Amino acid sequence: MTTYLIFGDLHGRILPAFRLALAWSREHSERLDGLLQVGDLGFFPDPTRMDKATLRHAADDPLERGTELVTVLNRQADALFAEPDLAPALWFTVGNHEDYEALEDCERGALPADTDFSVDGYQRVRCLRDGRVTILPGGLRVGALWGIDDQAPNARRKTPLRGRIRPRCATQLAGEKLDVLLTHESPRDAMFSDSGSEEIDALLGLARPAFLFFGHYKGTGRRVAGDYGPTQVYHLSGLELRGRGGTAEAGSVGVLRWGEGTGTFEYIEPAWLRTFTRHNWIHR
Repeated sequence: MTTYLIFGDLHGRILPAFRLALAWSREHSERLDGLLQVGDLGFFPDPTRMDKATLRHAADDPLERGTELVTVLNRQADALFAEPDLAPALWFTVGNHEDYEALEDCERGALPADTDFSVDGYQRVRCLRDGRVTILPGGLRVGALWGIDDQAPNARRKTPLRGRIRPRCATQLAGEKLDVLLTHESPRDAMFSDSGSEEIDALLGLARPAFLFFGHYKGTGRRVAGDYGPTQVYHLSGLELRGRGGTAEAGSVGVLRWGEGTGTFEYIEPAWLRTFTRHNWIHR
């Protein structure tokens, strides 16, 4: 049996995610094989290249600039990544608030056969390649689809080209065997009418993964009802540490347990998440 924590949008809160995982693992006496994340990691290694929305939030919240704490070696990250019980890596798909040029610079260092690549100075934060399947510890097969929809009636029309779903990448995944699909966008009409991606619906119908996890939308994470065949579809809310008293948001993190071709998923208890805050995360 392998165990992963699944995170919603982080918007720079990379070290807090690792620290939360470490605290959860120790307090629940359960080893983690890795962390998965649904896009909007907030990958902006150069703060001068932040998009307008991220720049606006970063002016009030330094946690939005968390990428800088993993792309350059520093004492805070050194101490955390030296922890013996820490999950080996965080694997993520790409959302609509990232520095795509910086990601592509990192990707150029990967071999053609590689299905993921490192984006940090510690080799612990790894981007899943668009339209590819990566086999993670325990044999978990995870596919990634980057970006958001730009076709639905209520879709955003001004998203950078690389921040949009590429149909050919969805087609590539449709012919693959995968256990988990990570997207930033939702299936069509899953969260709001006339929003979401028909490409994702088609992909679920063909690849039939056990789980789909996505983020992007506001609101508490929940299982999405619908006709998705054998696939369980879950939305995760963002981990922004903006709950009452700066606490972790309900529905922002969940536990995936996988073994022998089957698995279970449950959200971390809100009561436990309330013990993890923007004020204490460094010491948890």
